[in-house]
Amino acid sequence: MRFRLLHKFVAILALVSVLPMALLGWRLIAMGQLGVRTAIMELNLAAADKISSDFNAYIRSADAALRSAMNAMAQMDWENKQIMLTALLETRPEITQISALSKEGAEIVKFLPPSAGAGGELKKFGGEPGFKAARKGARHISVDHRTKMAVLYYPFGKDMVLRSELDLPAFIDSLDLKMIGEAGFPVILDGAGKPMAWPGGVSSAAAEAAAAWEISRNAVKSLSSASAEFLDARGSAMLGAYSPISELGGAVVVGQPEEVAYKYAMFMKWQAILAVALFLLVAVGAGWFLSRSLTRPITALTRAAEFVAAGDFNRKAEVTTSDELRDLADTFNTMVAQLKAYSELQVDRIIREQKNTEAILFSTEDGILMADMDGRVQVANRKARSVLGIPEEAPVEGKELQSLISSEVIKEPVLDVFGSRKEKYFREIQLTQETSERFFKCFSTPIVAPGHEEPIGRLIGFYDITLDKQLARMKDEFLHSITHDLRNPMGAIKGFVEFMLKEIPGPVNEAQKKMLISIDRASFRLLGMINNILDSAKMEAGKMEISLAPVNLREVALRVNSLMESLGQRKKIRFEVEGPETLTVSADAGLMERMFTNLIGNSIKFTPENGAITTGFSDDGDHVTAWVRDTGDGIPPEYLSKVFEKFEQVKGQKAGGTGLGLTICKFVAASHLGRIWAESEPGKGAKFLFTIPKNLGKDEAGRVVVKAGSVPEAA
Repeated sequence: MRFRLLHKFVAILALVSVLPMALLGWRLIAMGQLGVRTAIMELNLAAADKISSDFNAYIRSADAALRSAMNAMAQMDWENKQIMLTALLETRPEITQISALSKEGAEIVKFLPPSAGAGGELKKFGGEPGFKAARKGARHISVDHRTKMAVLYYPFGKDMVLRSELDLPAFIDSLDLKMIGEAGFPVILDGAGKPMAWPGGVSSAAAEAAAAWEISRNAVKSLSSASAEFLDARGSAMLGAYSPISELGGAVVVGQPEEVAYKYAMFMKWQAILAVALFLLVAVGAGWFLSRSLTRPITALTRAAEFVAAGDFNRKAEVTTSDELRDLADTFNTMVAQLKAYSELQVDRIIREQKNTEAILFSTEDGILMADMDGRVQVANRKARSVLGIPEEAPVEGKELQSLISSEVIKEPVLDVFGSRKEKYFREIQLTQETSERFFKCFSTPIVAPGHEEPIGRLIGFYDITLDKQLARMKDEFLHSITHDLRNPMGAIKGFVEFMLKEIPGPVNEAQKKMLISIDRASFRLLGMINNILDSAKMEAGKMEISLAPVNLREVALRVNSLMESLGQRKKIRFEVEGPETLTVSADAGLMERMFTNLIGNSIKFTPENGAITTGFSDDGDHVTAWVRDTGDGIPPEYLSKVFEKFEQVKGQKAGGTGLGLTICKFVAASHLGRIWAESEPGKGAKFLFTIPKNLGKDEAGRVVVKAGSVPEAA
């Protein structure tokens, strides 16, 4: 994906300007929320501590008055005790009654404030936990939920208990419990965790729900004040604090919903987000206008450069700013003007060179076609057009090569040569006209520009070899005619020599016999040359008949060795055969014998005195490999593939023959669906190998094919 410079500049400006502010704002908001949370928690804790402190002070004050009275009454008679208690009730309005209980818990006497009127009936409190605790010598304080009074029990004398009630409702009214914020409120819990008091705007159900808070359960058991975050019964997040009422055994709990507590903090947060968003819009807008003023000249330069790249040197970059970009545009326009002048000079030179090149191309007799590496034709002279069948007036520049050639006979070799990267690779093309035939050698070579290594295209050449073909045909016809006329006389000469060697006309002496043997060898070699020439012509014309039959290759090799031994006697050459005793293939026995005769005869010519010629075989499964190895000078590497060509001989090696023996071997191997090749290292002899399938046969049309099944035993 491509991002324009304008977009990059705006994005970078926005990041540089807004990101730090956003991070700072986020940090400040986080710190503000933490401060608000801390302040709210401290506020709730202070409220709980204040109520708890007042509650404890209220009870301690009454407790101190009661204890002081009991200490004073210890030295008084009963009458003075009554006076003392009556005075205490008159001076401490929070104490609503004082009664003395027997050791069984029954009230012996009860004192009420004068405002309460006559004393009520005496009651029994022997089953109360407070009475039992006082009998054991401990003070006990509890809350009577029926009367809402705080009940205090004290050990009094030897067998008595002093019971007193404190007016909690009046004290709680004096506390003036209020709501905290919009939804927060305090709740006073007794030692059992039951709500005793709450603000007037809170329902009893809400107070009961507050008593069930987790923080409330912890508060009743705690010995110190604390604040915490918790969830109420509905799963809503709450902020709370508590403070124990040590004198009563209960606690003061304050709770407040988080969403209400953080209302102003969230308002600050959204205000900050809005400020960042507005700043972002301002930064993007400023960045947009600033970047436009910077990128507009660059865009003008880019568009002008695109026109120049397309060859339009009349386009100028119009930049009106008064800065470095204006200097860049002026320099660019100066450069374009110089390029325009240089281009006009180069165009004239290129046109002149192109005309010279076209004159050379169109005056040569050979066909020349140039194409780029993608196969698009750049130029083709008249001869190339004629060979490819392209009309002279038809445009070829930029056209694909394969689309210009209509004849499939020509298209296949031309495209093959164009696509091949082999050195000295060529194909022959035959053009059949109404009155004549013409032959062309099609080859290809890379076009490399000076100073470069990679080719920029390929040149295809069409060299007329019609005259060469005609000369070769005339030579073949001449040789065929001469050798055909010589074959019968040479056969007769060889026959008469053999007739005389058998002494049928009469006895011959040793000198005569040696001369006859020399004549027989010479006639044998000459007759072999004649047969090679004639058979080569037959094979090229496809007139050589193949008769397939089971053939034991070892027997063929031994038979040829016995016939050729006389030719190697003068050099004292050893003839050896290696491989399996029986190796049978389906082949033409005569051609196989001809194959071994030519290969062994070729080795005799190049094997030095006291050398060796070895014929070998190997069974390679579905085919057979045979070879003839000598101990001669070997074959140069550049001739390993050429020695099988017609009339081809290694230069510098003195040997007789026509140069057709190995060519015939190549035809024989090919006619048996096999192949032949040579292996050699200079100075270490040569090895000629050929391989043919075992199971050859003929189909219904008489063509040689490979058939399944085992090869029959040789007769």
